Amino acid sequence: MKIRILGNSIRLRLTQTEVQQLAQSEKVSESTRFGPDNFLGYELVLTTQAEIKVNFQQGKISVALPETIGRAWANGAAISLRENISTGTNNQLSVLIEKDFKCKTERVGENEDDMFPNPEC
Repeated sequence: MKIRILGNSIRLRLTQTEVQQLAQSEKVSESTRFGPDNFLGYELVLTTQAEIKVNFQQGKISVALPETIGRAWANGAAISLRENISTGTNNQLSVLIEKDFKCKTERVGENEDDMFPNPEC
């Protein structure tokens, strides 16, 4: 799973295996280590909540996705899910969850075998 953070937006991109894992085990997680005790964790979790929610605690970003929406997305043809979440401070956090496509042009050193076929190719 890849994460992209830009201003007040978070984008998660999942490979085919990660989408299957989410549908089966209800959770996909990843982390970036900056040292032995220093990391940024991020996860996508299916929950019984009615809407997408985001939490950040102890160096981990947790995106909670309603189970019915998440399973329909994982098993269907939809490419992405988008939600704007109020942060309670007159700002919004934009959340985008996507199936990760192969690039249109080959990238040296990157393995894209597990990415979704690009519909534009």
